Amino acid sequence: MHLHSNFSDGTDAPARVVERAAELGISALALTDHDTVGGVLEAREAARLAGIAFLSGVEITAHFQGFEVHTLGLGIDVHNDALVASLDRLREGRTARAMRIVDKLRGLGIPITFDRVAERAAGEASIGRIHIARELNAMGLCKTVQGAFEKYIGEGRKAYEANPRMPLEKAIELIHDSGGLAFLAHPGIGPVRRRVARLLELPFDGLEAYHSKHSPGQTDEYSRLAEAKGLLVGGGSDCHGATGRKPDMGKVRVPYARFEALNERLS
Repeated sequence: MHLHSNFSDGTDAPARVVERAAELGISALALTDHDTVGGVLEAREAARLAGIAFLSGVEITAHFQGFEVHTLGLGIDVHNDALVASLDRLREGRTARAMRIVDKLRGLGIPITFDRVAERAAGEASIGRIHIARELNAMGLCKTVQGAFEKYIGEGRKAYEANPRMPLEKAIELIHDSGGLAFLAHPGIGPVRRRVARLLELPFDGLEAYHSKHSPGQTDEYSRLAEAKGLLVGGGSDCHGATGRKPDMGKVRVPYARFEALNERLS
């Protein structure tokens, strides 16, 4: 219930994401691209044809008390006007961010162009750092796509620019108003880890206990915390496809009962 396609920073088309899930014997999934629902309808149809249960989803980039928080919206209405308009603004912000990163890289003497980066964002994809990283890799400036993050555009590097973000309270409100459930994503990562108790004072519906960067102990800890607070338990691999960056789809297996409980809450 946490997968990405090339409509944000994944490598696979939405239908291919579903095909890979079917090849792995996955029973249910959600497409949760960053700040866009552009690939959901394609993925939903592919899931129907493959006989896989499917939830519409999105991963919204938000901020709370000065730090970044990712929020998963599951079971959302992808046609909700307020949600789509807000995601469009974030997408425009991502494009402006990519332009600023390209300008910084050019200031470092790297002859990269924004047009070439945009060509790497397929179809309606949101332009992000992954597309810049692929261009830098193709130019021979780093050995791997991940190397571009480590050398140039990752946090703390000379060409880094922060994500555009919306207030966390607004993200949760948009998810609820579009008929979905809001999950605090990967609570064991980064500054969120130290603030989980405070964050769960907000009206989240669930907690992402299963994640590729969570240890088994963290999965157990967050599952117990969610259940103690009457929250749903979610999770997924957070796979972005063949980027050379972990994780791989199928490495995190969420019990089907968790998906059934989520569906029951939606209904």
